[in-house]
Amino acid sequence: MARSRQSIAIPILMGVLAILFTIAILVGWSIQFTNYYLLATDRGRMFEMGAGYWIILAVGCLFLCLTVAVLVLFLVSNVRKTLIVRQQNTFIDSVTHELKSPLASIRLCLETFELHDLEPEMQKKFLHMMLDDVSRLQQLVEHILEASRLEERELAYEHIDVAHHAERCVAKIRERYRLAAEEIEAHVKACEFALDPVAFDTILLNLLDNAVKYSDRPARVQLHLWRTPSSLRMRVEDQGVGLQRSQLKQIFRRFFRAPLLSRSVRGTGLGLYVVKSLLQRMGGKIKAESEGPGLGTSFKLRFPVPKHARDLPRDASVSAAPGQETTAL
Repeated sequence: MARSRQSIAIPILMGVLAILFTIAILVGWSIQFTNYYLLATDRGRMFEMGAGYWIILAVGCLFLCLTVAVLVLFLVSNVRKTLIVRQQNTFIDSVTHELKSPLASIRLCLETFELHDLEPEMQKKFLHMMLDDVSRLQQLVEHILEASRLEERELAYEHIDVAHHAERCVAKIRERYRLAAEEIEAHVKACEFALDPVAFDTILLNLLDNAVKYSDRPARVQLHLWRTPSSLRMRVEDQGVGLQRSQLKQIFRRFFRAPLLSRSVRGTGLGLYVVKSLLQRMGGKIKAESEGPGLGTSFKLRFPVPKHARDLPRDASVSAAPGQETTAL
């Protein structure tokens, strides 16, 4: 960690010093040249240049600004490249660990099957463990593929039953983490809305997974979904580890993981990046809020009504009419 910080600090320091040195040299040169010119013309030792002097001075100042701009761009580019390399290394380390752990577990279970004659109950237990590890690997691969195909995939809008999709996503997260029903409270206004169903499910699953993953057990996650005349609103709240104020915007960057969180919970740093990217492609917005570490996090989302919504096809599962009472899942 110290080496990573030093690798960023050194180019920043060198770039700032180079910029300051360039400004000092060129400004000093301009002052000295001006003083000499004024003194020489006053004593008659040098002919007056008239407007030519100011043209030369203006061109010199212009080159000064261009030089400083190039140095600033070079500095910013180096810092960004350093940060990207650092994030990619963190991502590779995380993915490697995420792959090695379930594979080692599956191998251990298979070796146990091969070397021992297990009772039926133990066989079921080991099979269940292997299925969990395979699901974990499948989830990791799908997560990476989602992030890599964001720009290629075309959004396919249709009218969907929001409550039905929310219920399905909540059930999937409960099953994935073996949660009790009360650990995720969902309050969804049954309504119909024009969305890409795959993108909507991906966003909701990532947010719920993130909320549960960074919460102690029993988890206390709340999902709110309701419709306004111009949009669909969503709020996902947890009472987990929380975030520092400086991290509220950084968490949506690709590969970014908060230093304290990355030590306690493994991940790829792609979940919230996928959420924001999909939401932006749909014309929506997302905002993260947290009172601080240990005080939980809240994500607020807005899905706008797409253009030509009336001409879109309808999902076969749509059965609820707008304006019905809240459904607790």
